[in-house]
Amino acid sequence: MIEIWSKYKRAILANCVPSSVEANRGVNYWRNSLFATTLIFILPLCFIALIPSLFLITFENKEYITLLHFITIGLMCFIAFVPSVKTATRKLIFSLTVYAFAITLNIFTSPSSGSVLVYFLAACVYSIIIFDNKYAYWWSHLVLFISIFFGFAIAFDLIDFSHNVDMSSVNEWIAVSSNLIFLCYLSSALIPKIFKGIENYISEQQQLKTELEASKKALQVKNEELEQYAYVASHDLQEPLRMVTSFMHKLSSNYGDQLDEKGKKYITFAENGAVRMKQIVLDLLDFSRVNRPSDELELVDLDALLLNYLELREGTIAAASAKINWTEMPTIWTIKPLITTVFHNLLDNGLKYRKKDTAPSIDISAREQNDYWEFAISDNGLGIESQFYDKIFKLFQRLHNSNEYEGTGVGLSIAKRSVEFMGGQIGLHSQVRVGSTFYFTIPKKINERQD
Repeated sequence: MIEIWSKYKRAILANCVPSSVEANRGVNYWRNSLFATTLIFILPLCFIALIPSLFLITFENKEYITLLHFITIGLMCFIAFVPSVKTATRKLIFSLTVYAFAITLNIFTSPSSGSVLVYFLAACVYSIIIFDNKYAYWWSHLVLFISIFFGFAIAFDLIDFSHNVDMSSVNEWIAVSSNLIFLCYLSSALIPKIFKGIENYISEQQQLKTELEASKKALQVKNEELEQYAYVASHDLQEPLRMVTSFMHKLSSNYGDQLDEKGKKYITFAENGAVRMKQIVLDLLDFSRVNRPSDELELVDLDALLLNYLELREGTIAAASAKINWTEMPTIWTIKPLITTVFHNLLDNGLKYRKKDTAPSIDISAREQNDYWEFAISDNGLGIESQFYDKIFKLFQRLHNSNEYEGTGVGLSIAKRSVEFMGGQIGLHSQVRVGSTFYFTIPKKINERQD
C-alpha cells in the first residue's frame, strides 16, 4: 500500500513540477509543489465525497450533486495524470473548477452568506499563491464579476434564491460581496509582495551559493598547488640537500687533513645547515598535509597512544630524567594521525623547553564536557609570557635561538592546525619559570561513527 501511494505521489509531482523548475528551486518550484501536493490529497477526498453524494441521489433525488462530483473527479484526474499538459494549464483548469464548484453550490444549495465568503475568498487566495504574481489581480477581477452576476441574478430574479434568506435581496448580497471583494483585492496586493520578498531572498541565496562554489573551486586549485608544492618539497628540494650533505661529508673525509680548523668549522656549519634545511622541508610537508588527511575516523585508545609515545621517546625521556603522568584516558572516534600529531608535538614541546636545573614533569588529563572532550598537557618548563601566546602558534615563530633549543618553529603550528581541522580549539595558560598548560578540545560530533 505504501509503495502504491509513493508511485501515486511521484506521478503527480512529475507532471506538475517541471524538471527545469525543480532544478532551479526558485519561487515557482514551491508554487508548483504546493499545487501538486493539493492534487495529491484532494483526489482521495473527491472519491470519499462520493459516498454522501450517492446518499443524496438515493434518498433526496439530487442527481446533480453526484453529476457534479463525477465531473470534478474527471477534471482532477485529467489535471493530475494526463502527460504533455503545461503546468500553467493544469493550474488554470483547477482554479476555474474550484470557482465553478463554488458557484454551483451557491446556486443549488442553501449556504449562509458567511460560507459564500469563505468559498470565493479561499479560491481567490489559493489561485494568487499558485500562479505567477502578474496574474494576481485576475482572480480578484473574477470574484468581482461573480459578485456582480449574483447581484443581477438576485435583483432580477434570474435565479431562485428563495431557499436562502441571507441572499434574498440585493442589500444582503452587497453586504457580503463588498467584504469579499475587499479581502480579495487586499490579498492580490499583499501576497505578491510576500512572494517577491521570498524570491529576492532565494535569488540572494542562489547568488551566494554560486559565489561559494566559485570560491570552493578556487580553493581546490590552491589545494592542488599546495599538493604540487608538497611533492616538490618531498622530492626535488630534498635531493640537493642530500647532495650537499654527502659532498660535505666526502670533503671532510678526503680532504680534512688539508684543512685548518676554520675550514673544518665551515664544513660543520654547512652540514648542520643542510640538516636543518631538510628538517624545515619535512615540517612544511607535514604542515601542508594537515588540511587534507585521507584517513577516516577510527577508534583511538589514547592510553595506548601515550604508551607508544613513551616507547618512541624512551631515549630522550631517560636522558632528561623526565616524568610523564596521566590519569585514565578515553577511547574516542577521531582521525588517528591528527590526534597523534597533536599529542606528540605538545609533549615534545614540554620535553624540549625545560629548565636546565630541573627534570621535566608533564601531566596529561582529559575532561568530558557535554559536546566535547577537553585535554590538558601541563609542564614545569620555562613558561611563556602572555604577549607571546598567539605568536608561538604561527609558522616558523620561535621565542628562543636555535642554538639553545633545536626546532623549526612548526610543531605548535601543526598542532593548532590539526585541532582546528577536527573542529576544536587550542590555547594555553603559562607562567614564566613555573610552567605552561596547553589545552585543546575535540568536539564529540567528530567522535560519532558514521555508519
